[in-house]
Amino acid sequence: MSDTHLGSRQYMRDDRENDFYEAFREAMEIAIERKVDFIVHSGDLFDTWSPSNRALTEFKETALKMKDAGIPMYLIMGDHDRPKRTDYPAAKIFDFLGITLLGHDGVESCTYSKDGEEVLIVGISNLKGSRKDQLIEEYAEADKLAQAAKNSILISHQAVTGYLIEDACEAKYEDLPKHFSYLAFGHVHDGAIKSDSYPLFSYAGSTEMKSIREISAFLKQGKAVNLVTLENGEAKAERIPLTKVRYQFLVESDFKSYVGDIDKVLEKYRDRFGGKVPLVTVRLNGSGDKEEVRRALSKYQEASFRPPEFISETVEIESRPGMDTASDYIKAYFKDNPQLAELAQEFYRHARQDREEAIRWLREKLGIGE
Repeated sequence: MSDTHLGSRQYMRDDRENDFYEAFREAMEIAIERKVDFIVHSGDLFDTWSPSNRALTEFKETALKMKDAGIPMYLIMGDHDRPKRTDYPAAKIFDFLGITLLGHDGVESCTYSKDGEEVLIVGISNLKGSRKDQLIEEYAEADKLAQAAKNSILISHQAVTGYLIEDACEAKYEDLPKHFSYLAFGHVHDGAIKSDSYPLFSYAGSTEMKSIREISAFLKQGKAVNLVTLENGEAKAERIPLTKVRYQFLVESDFKSYVGDIDKVLEKYRDRFGGKVPLVTVRLNGSGDKEEVRRALSKYQEASFRPPEFISETVEIESRPGMDTASDYIKAYFKDNPQLAELAQEFYRHARQDREEAIRWLREKLGIGE
C-alpha cells in the first residue's frame, strides 16, 4: 500500500480528513482478513512531516490492531513524510508496535523470516531536489544487496518515467534495480502494475483522492491495495479494491447546461456511492448569474459541492524577444502589479526545489493557517 496521507484535510473539510482515515482502516482490515505476513508501505504515510495529534492517534490505534494480529509493517518516507529540518520522522516513534522505518539516510535493509523462508526488504526514502543525484547510486547499492536473496522487495518513493510526465520524474525506469523480486513504489497516486518484465513493478496508488487530477483514473479503476505473493523469487500481485473511497466528480460546463451535466454524472454512478455523499467540483465557462448557480447547487440533497469555479476571462500575455525564462513570463502576466509579480517569482523559486515547502512558505507569507 502507499500514499495514505493521514491527516489530509482536502479543501479544508472535516469529512475529507475522515475519508483518509477510513480508507487506511479499510486497507488494514483487508490485511487482517487475508492473513498477510507483513505490510509494505511505500511512503507518504502522513500528509505532512509534522502530523496532527489526531493523525498520530489514528495511526497508533490501527497499528495496535496490527500488532495484536502479528502483522508488522515496513515503510519508507515519502516527500510528505521527510522532515524539512533536523527532526525525527513521525513513523519512527511507533517502532515498538512493529513499525520498521527504512531508508532514513540512504539504503537500509532488513530480513523478514517465517518457517525457514526469508524475504529481504530494502528501503530507499524519497530523494528529490538536491538529493535526486543520489538515486542511481542508491539503486545500484540496493541491487547488490538483492543479488544474494531468493525473495526480495525494494520499497521506493519516486516518480518514474512512463508514469508521470518526464519533467516531473526523478528516476528512469531503465535505471531501476534488476535483481529484486518486487519493486513496490509510491508517489504516483494512480495504481499501476507492470508484470510483463522482471522484476514485478507496481505503484499501489493512494488509498484516497488527493486531487481532482485523480478522478479520471479512479472512475476507471478505483483505489486499491496490492496483495502480493512471493515464491521462489517470483512475485504476483492481485489488486484488492477499497470500497469506502468517496466519489468525486469534475463537471466542466456552461451556465446553460451545468444542471443537466451534473444530473447525468450522478445518475451514471449513483449505485456505486456506498452510502457516502459524492463531492462535486463545478467549473463553468462563459458568463451568467453566479448567485443563481450557487442557489441551484445548494438545493441538491444527493451531492456536496465545492465553491463553483467561474472561468469568464482569458488573460493574454504578450510574447516578445528576450522572454526566455519563467521569470520573464511571470513579470509579463503581472505587469500591472510589480509586488504580486515579485511574490509569484519567489514562490516559483521555492516550488522548483520543494512543492510542499513552497506551499508552507506562501501560507506563512500571506498569514494563512493550515
